[in-house]
Amino acid sequence: MKIGYFSHTSISPSETFIYDLFKGLERKGLDITYYCGKISDNNSAINSIVYTGYAEKGLNNSFLAYKFGQITGGKGFKYKNDVQQYYAYRALKKSIVSLPDVAYIDYATSATLLVDFLSDKSIPFVVHVHGYDVTSAITDKVYEAKLKEVFLKASSIVAPSQHIKRILILLGCPAYKINVVHPAVDSNDISPLSWEKKLSYSPSIIFLGRLTLKKNPIALLHAFKIVNDTIKNSRLTIIGDGELREEVRAKVSELELTNSVDLLGALPREKSFPIMNQHWVYAQHSVISSNGDQEGFPVSLAEAAAHALPIVSTIHSGIPENIVDGETGFLVNEFNYELMAEKLIYLLKNPDIAEKMGAAGRRRIQEICQPDVRINKIAELLTEAYQSK
Repeated sequence: MKIGYFSHTSISPSETFIYDLFKGLERKGLDITYYCGKISDNNSAINSIVYTGYAEKGLNNSFLAYKFGQITGGKGFKYKNDVQQYYAYRALKKSIVSLPDVAYIDYATSATLLVDFLSDKSIPFVVHVHGYDVTSAITDKVYEAKLKEVFLKASSIVAPSQHIKRILILLGCPAYKINVVHPAVDSNDISPLSWEKKLSYSPSIIFLGRLTLKKNPIALLHAFKIVNDTIKNSRLTIIGDGELREEVRAKVSELELTNSVDLLGALPREKSFPIMNQHWVYAQHSVISSNGDQEGFPVSLAEAAAHALPIVSTIHSGIPENIVDGETGFLVNEFNYELMAEKLIYLLKNPDIAEKMGAAGRRRIQEICQPDVRINKIAELLTEAYQSK
């Protein structure tokens, strides 16, 4: 069984869930090749990669098609999608010399570009759907219609949380096709720093993730301002990059937090994990963004829990499936940065409770985010798809 792993990305530092799954399937001895939607990239961590360009080659023309379609009768989304489909099919036909027997697709946005080619070649496929794919992306109704075609033709759909499963069902995906598989974190490779050592550092909070609207780092900064006004020697570390980078820098200055906030940019796990280990609490203020985008099951929260950090986050998407409010951390309503600050202050002032919650969080992640369980389940779904040919 030859497996084709498809995604538009060549794997950035924030997409460890793709790398871990690919390498895990590879370790099982499966014959697997990674097909990237980019034209080229010198920074991929995967050796067996084929750059197809299916996600990039039609981009410029699709934007032009959208503008033309809007001018000539409001058919911009249709024209844009038609162009993307055309170039994606051409790119795949040209670049894939030896066809896989079965395909695994990360992101439903990629699946909508791949479904025609895979169907024509009689290649069964499994799709991992992410939050963006079924929230803000569906403002494009032509994409939504293509997504329903993916639901119909896919052998199985993988959802990262029960919340995303519910959205999928409401969009018309058959419930029997959906498998909830949480992202995995190998907690055996993570040794939490003792609280005796943590207490030698200043009271500290850390956030790790992309600086995007749905992660709302601005709300986190407002919460930390309240924390810092109360606990003068408290610190906040932000690891990540994204479209809000400059806005975050400006807000740090505006709130007079320059001496208390460290902005470290994007870092690989081998650098970010030791930093995370030195902190007392993890915080992330995820929200439904102004464009409708939502999380799935944020991996960074699971990674923080594996480090035995208590977590303060929001009642958002799959986050309550990770954090048990009052046991492994605290959950607050979206945009309520004042209450987030209150919970952070409580944990920083009560490190014994923070330690207890962090230990409970690590135990929970060891139960629900096991790497072998995820890898074996995906391998099982791919085998079932292959055998159904």
